[in-house]
This record gives sequence, C-alpha cells and structure tokens, in this order.
Amino acid sequence: MRPWPGNTLDHLMSSFLRPLAYRHRWIYDTVTAVSSLSVGGVERLRSLGLDVLRDRLPTGAAVLDLCCGSGEAAAPWLAAGFAVTGLDISPRALDLAAERHPAMTRVEGLAEDPPLPDGQFAALQLSVALHEFPRPDRERVLSRSLQLLEPGGWLVLVDLHPAGPWLRLPQQLFCALFETDTATAMLEDDLPCQLRQLGFTDVKQELLAGNALQRITAQRPST
Repeated sequence: MRPWPGNTLDHLMSSFLRPLAYRHRWIYDTVTAVSSLSVGGVERLRSLGLDVLRDRLPTGAAVLDLCCGSGEAAAPWLAAGFAVTGLDISPRALDLAAERHPAMTRVEGLAEDPPLPDGQFAALQLSVALHEFPRPDRERVLSRSLQLLEPGGWLVLVDLHPAGPWLRLPQQLFCALFETDTATAMLEDDLPCQLRQLGFTDVKQELLAGNALQRITAQRPST
C-alpha cells in the first residue's frame, strides 16, 4: 500500500522496509506474526481459507493456492488431505515450498496467465496476495481464477479491507511501511461487486480483525 499522501519520508521508509522484509526472513515473519494477532495468530490466518470451505468440498479434492509463496497457506489444506497445487512466479519461493511442503505440486508461472488447464480445481485460494496486483492485472487474476475452477468450484479470497476505528491507525502505519499503491487501490474497490461482474455467484463477504481483513467466498456457476 502506498504511503500517506505528500509524505516523502513515508515513501522512503516504504521503499526501504518492504524489500528488506522480503530479503530477511525474520523481518517478514515478525511482521506477519504481529499483523495476524487480530485474527488469533499466524496459524489461524493461514487456515482462514480452509476453515470456510472444508465442508463444501469432497475429501481429496484438487485445490489451487494461487500466489502460494513458500506454501504456508497451503499447509493446512495439505494436512486436511486435499490435493494441493501451488503456483508462484518466484523460483526461490517454490524451492522453499519444496523443502517445507513436499506433498504440494509446484508450478512456476504468472497468476494473470497460469500455465494450467481450465476447469481443473474444486477450490482456489488467494491468501493475502491479491492486493499486490494493479487493477488491470487483478481483474485478469480473478477472471482466470473463474476459468480454472470446475463448474460449481469455489474461490476463497482473504485480503486487506479498510479497518474500523480501532485498527485504522495501525493499518495505515503498516501500509505506509510495507505496502504499495496497488494495495491502496484495492482498499478503494468493492471486491464482491467485481466478482459478481466477472461471473461468480453466491458471493459472500465476511469482515474480520476489526474489519481490517475480508474473507470472500464465491462460486463458479454449475452450468
């Protein structure tokens, strides 16, 4: 997310801390741990997608974790017995995923243009990743997500949402230090409405963590 408007110092801090957090794992892990406290901790954050879809899917169903990184948000699905494929653009992240979660099938590619056949997955997860995409790319990611799902398949999306009064200042600080303009743009948009416009049905939004997070489920029509 972008810094507060007009504040050059915030911009410099954002451009410095964001790559530093990704370069040094302990910084990234610390930021993740602190930011996840409002939903009950890191493990709870990583399980938000599974928790809402577990009972809607058959045992062992094919699940795609889009923008999977090193596989942390895929791990609960694997532990629950699902056949998980993880897609990411970063070979380094996929190498880490191979070490930590060898049962996950790994695919290198762009989320906007994944090298995967349509209609293959019973569920698709986007866990705190969509805000990294500019608006046109975000629309392509969601459109391809619809195509990748089998008829009747489910999308679960967990990502940032404008916080309520108690968490507004912490969210602004987090955005100023660690996020980019793409996240700010997403906070301004109505994701449930966009999903319906793209052809998803049964779209439901749940606000969590003082409204700072949203969990959205949506379905590809059966016919």
